Amino acid sequence: MLLNKNVLAAFQFYYMKKIILSLFVTLLMFNVGVAAINSTEGGEDKNDKKDKKSSKSAKSQPDVPGALVIEVANNILSNAPDNMKLNQWASWTVNIYYMYEMNFGESAFSFNPGFGLGLEHFRFNENYTLTNTNDDFNTVVTPLRVALPNADVYRRSSWGQYFLDVPFEFRWYAKKEFKRKSFKIAVGGKVGFRFDSKTKVVYDEFDSKKKKLKNKQNFNFISPRYGVYGRVGFGAISLYYYYSLTEVFKNKRGPNETRAQNMMVGISISGF
Repeated sequence: MLLNKNVLAAFQFYYMKKIILSLFVTLLMFNVGVAAINSTEGGEDKNDKKDKKSSKSAKSQPDVPGALVIEVANNILSNAPDNMKLNQWASWTVNIYYMYEMNFGESAFSFNPGFGLGLEHFRFNENYTLTNTNDDFNTVVTPLRVALPNADVYRRSSWGQYFLDVPFEFRWYAKKEFKRKSFKIAVGGKVGFRFDSKTKVVYDEFDSKKKKLKNKQNFNFISPRYGVYGRVGFGAISLYYYYSLTEVFKNKRGPNETRAQNMMVGISISGF
């Protein structure tokens, strides 16, 4: 007996989330475990501690290969039609990556490949949502009064895309001997493979009951998507900028044949 396509997609997404969550928790627990081991080291007298001051400063953080990188950035759509204008204060992306550092000999440069999640959230500024035409060939922007005619109050409407990302970057440190406390610059790119996308509308019915409507479809979003990014910062904190080299929607299949592209501006925090 053939499974319904929507049931199969939900099944796959459920187990994908479990795998990704397990991987993230494993990396986090590894970081905590190493930090706990380092915290138990000691027992030296004051003279020993003074003699090992430089060594201790280098070990102020656990020496784990690679780094856990979390980026929080504001989404900015360019070339989008007027009815796709965003609520900027509610349109955010969260990236969670593990990145491994490969040094170029004794130089201050390194190459850093990685993998992780790109979670992109966009909120409409007005009462619209995304829907597909009957043949699913085109995606259009639809007023909520048309998509949900029985609703009384429309609270908010959003859409999101969720990617398995493969980032890679070249990094330069001003002080290669003290990378964790150094000014740094990174430039790179990433490729993302979408594993889920949806719209969500929160509204009240005439009986004043608050409800949510989620619609999981691909909405003619492009996948894979790729782009370039840069970071400038000090220590664990950096400013982050990303520019997508692909459009949001497939060619001439998005709303009004839009050629909208996404940019992100935010901060990046690296651990380990």
